[in-house]
Amino acid sequence: MKNLIKLFVVFFLTTTYANAACDFIIDIGDKGQKLFDKFMPPLPMFEGQYMLPIESTEVCPNEQSLNEMIAVEYVFLGEKEESSNLAAIRMIALNDGKNTEANKLTLMNYAKKVYGNFDTGQNPKIFNSYNVWEKGDKIIVYQRLIDPEEMINEEIYISNKEYDEKLGIFYSNVEMMEAEKNDEN
Repeated sequence: MKNLIKLFVVFFLTTTYANAACDFIIDIGDKGQKLFDKFMPPLPMFEGQYMLPIESTEVCPNEQSLNEMIAVEYVFLGEKEESSNLAAIRMIALNDGKNTEANKLTLMNYAKKVYGNFDTGQNPKIFNSYNVWEKGDKIIVYQRLIDPEEMINEEIYISNKEYDEKLGIFYSNVEMMEAEKNDEN
C-alpha cells in the first residue's frame, strides 16, 4: 500500500511539473527547422543571428498564468537560418508604460513555480535583481531590473554554458564592429 501511495505522489508531482513548464519544442543547440515549420521562419537580427518571437500561449498552452503579454523569443546563431542553432530562449514581459504585466508578477511567479523559489523580499513588486539556476546543463536566469525611467525589464533567459559563451562572444564582436563604425564616422 505504501508503494502505491509513493507511486501516486511521484506521478502527481511529475505530471504537475510537466503541465506547468512550457514545451519549447526544440532544445539549446538544436537546428530550428521543426520550430520554423510549425510557426514561421526566423527574423534576421545581426549578421549570423536570427530571432523568432512567439506568444507564450502558443508554446505554453497548459500554463494558465501566462498570456499574450509574455513573449517567447528564440535566439539562433549561424550564417544561414536553416543551419543556425538555438542559442537561447528568452521569455519576456511585454510591459506598457505603467509596467502592467510586471506588476502582475506573472513571469516571476512562473519562474518560481518551474525553476525554484527565491527570495524577493517582503514586497516582490519592488524586487530589482536577478536569480540564477543551473539545472543539468542548462543555465536559467530570471531578471527583473528597473531602469532610470522606472520601466521594469523582466525576462527569463535559458541557455547552456556552451551557447551562453558563444552568445557572449557574438555580442562582444557586434559591439566592437559598431564601435569601429562609430570611430570611422
